Amino acid sequence: MRAQKAGGLIAATALAAGLLAGCTPTPGHDDPTAEGSPAATASPTQTPVSVITGSRPEEQLLAVVLARHLANKGIPATVGEPSAEPWGAAGEQQVAVVDSLAMASHLVPDLLAGEVPTPSPSPTASVSGAPSAADPSAAASATATPGASPSDPAPASPTGHPTATGSPTPLPEGRPAADAQGTTAMVAEYFPEDTEVIGASSGTMRLQAVTTSALSGLYEMEDLTDLNGLCDRMAFVPAPAAAVHGERLEVLAGCEPAEWIEEGDAGAAADLVTGRADVALLYGTNPAIPDHALEPLADAGRVLPEGRVLMVAEPEVLPEGTSDAVNEVAGKLGGEMLTELQRLSTGPDRLPGEEAAQYWLVAAGLEETPENWF
Repeated sequence: MRAQKAGGLIAATALAAGLLAGCTPTPGHDDPTAEGSPAATASPTQTPVSVITGSRPEEQLLAVVLARHLANKGIPATVGEPSAEPWGAAGEQQVAVVDSLAMASHLVPDLLAGEVPTPSPSPTASVSGAPSAADPSAAASATATPGASPSDPAPASPTGHPTATGSPTPLPEGRPAADAQGTTAMVAEYFPEDTEVIGASSGTMRLQAVTTSALSGLYEMEDLTDLNGLCDRMAFVPAPAAAVHGERLEVLAGCEPAEWIEEGDAGAAADLVTGRADVALLYGTNPAIPDHALEPLADAGRVLPEGRVLMVAEPEVLPEGTSDAVNEVAGKLGGEMLTELQRLSTGPDRLPGEEAAQYWLVAAGLEETPENWF
């Protein structure tokens, strides 16, 4: 039954690619199974374990990391072809690397969005930095720019979108979005029969609303709810995220963007830097955030969800020691090392696949430092 559910949903890929390709440029044309890699030295007497991931550069690098670490443990391994639905490839000596949040966005977007209260607030609901909902007249006269009167337009965003009075709205109480455990539970039933999670990243990948330091300073934004009354002049990226997260942002953060745009070729973070967009939904582990001095908006109420990197397989058919080796890598995938994985696989200074995998494993303490290491 679970395999049938997954098979019936093979058509949609745009949301997972939109959210999680985020700001990742096109990877280099490295062949992880080229001469000198663990796959090239696999024992001809044993079927190698195949590691299957999605198409993002950091996922492909993680596949090389896992294959190399398995080979270091004496377990022949290779990197399989990327898949739009890697979870469907789990089993039969194949380990699938799955982003649980991307998978949930792809398969169960309505469940991931969860229940959202009606926009009308409770009598005690309030707006961050705005008058209480108990005083609707005061709330109606509030503006997003201190000192501005209701008739004065708030400053336009750098993208030049239409100005507005910027009046915030009272916000209702709402349930937090799914945490990492919740997204795993959502997608678990879609894994193939007899497979299970044999490793999960120690760190989570929290979806965050990110803007530039210039824009956050202009509007004095620190928290997601500070977008209340401002979004009607802002462009958000990526467009597919609106279908999953748009209602939560509108109701729980008072944020209904002027438009959602498709991300550019250089990624969503570049769209912020170049002024194509005002706010991007990115993982907090994305290295473009510190690299470009971008500002994630705090989200204490968890309006936006989080996930983990999962390694899914049929443990009964894997060579002895495979699950333990996979778990060793998963245990090192904290926030900093998730960021490092993406940094090593993208950008102008990215390393070839096998070299990047070695660097990551040495940094994680899973491989000895070679002599004359740079």
